[in-house]
Amino acid sequence: MSAVRPFAIALLAGLVVTAHFALAKQSEWNGTIILENVLANPVKILPGTNIPLSLPRTGLDKLDNFFAFMAAFFHTTLDSRNVRAHWQGNHLLGTLSSIWIMMLSEAHGSTSTGFFFATYFFEVMGELLGIGLFTPIWAITHLLMVRNPTETVTKPTAAPSGHSKALGYALMIGHVVPSAFLLRTQPDGQGILSQPLWAIIRLFHPVWVYVAWKTITVLGGKSAASLSIQPAFFTRRKFYVFSILASGIFHITSLAYLLSGHLASGWLKEDVVAVLDARTVLIPTQFYPESVVQKVPFETGVAIFLQWDYLCSSAAIVIWAATLSAEAISASKKKSGGSVLETYAQAGLVSILAGPGAAAAFLLQERDAVLAAPVELVEKKRQ
Repeated sequence: MSAVRPFAIALLAGLVVTAHFALAKQSEWNGTIILENVLANPVKILPGTNIPLSLPRTGLDKLDNFFAFMAAFFHTTLDSRNVRAHWQGNHLLGTLSSIWIMMLSEAHGSTSTGFFFATYFFEVMGELLGIGLFTPIWAITHLLMVRNPTETVTKPTAAPSGHSKALGYALMIGHVVPSAFLLRTQPDGQGILSQPLWAIIRLFHPVWVYVAWKTITVLGGKSAASLSIQPAFFTRRKFYVFSILASGIFHITSLAYLLSGHLASGWLKEDVVAVLDARTVLIPTQFYPESVVQKVPFETGVAIFLQWDYLCSSAAIVIWAATLSAEAISASKKKSGGSVLETYAQAGLVSILAGPGAAAAFLLQERDAVLAAPVELVEKKRQ
């Protein structure tokens, strides 16, 4: 383990503690999510509407009540009348998708079976309890379980290139399709067109991604031995591009919403402009101690939860990616004194323009470029 990893793990552990209080405890203190109440009291009407909430039942009352609450939670952020919650949800969606792509590309490029399945587990738990809590937990797990990049410079991790292509299709089927249906269906839709139904389906999108990936690799008719073997960092480049795009699209639209009151003041109502105040949506709501936390309406509580979910997950993925990038650059024979700081400065600019998810993907691209250099040099010598 390199010297930088213990420091990064300590920072990430601090984020886990922060996320616990900022998400779980604050939501309990402000009255938004009290688990005992969620499990005991079913949500029968979607918040802010007269629409009855109807979901298929499992036969387990507590589980049915939890799913009903999650459907109500998603409805609140999807309802554009809840300006602050809607903005925070839009901002988080791109970062969440960007993070999922990076996590899965690392898991599928790893030789550790334990880390592979841990990634899918943490993604499901992140959807259920907060990505802001489980992204730093996943990052700590990766730093502890996956070998140092300095080792992969001389002995790169090999992965079947066909499996990475299958993962790309699986992400489309298991993540993009449920997300698209969630965004395009209606709260009062019936059957397959029910938005609450797709909210619950999308909760388990990591499961659908895995099932789709496994099905594609099995039906592909090629064994792992017959697939072309490439260093893992050669197969991840396209994932980074889509990760940057996923982060950038939602980051830019969120900034456009935020600045529209100033750039085109006549387009928005005054009450909407008042809610879309940078001091409200960007500055984190104080969550500790309990005495400073006030009871808030449900839609405000959802917005606060999503705000901290975004901040904790973004910080975790950037710290993790910065650690891997620094290790790779420091181990490079062509390193220069300012190379790490220069890379971090460039990542900071990417974060401003396209969001923290894009910054993390950029840092991973820089890491893989350094790791690929010795392998590419060997290939040239062979030619």
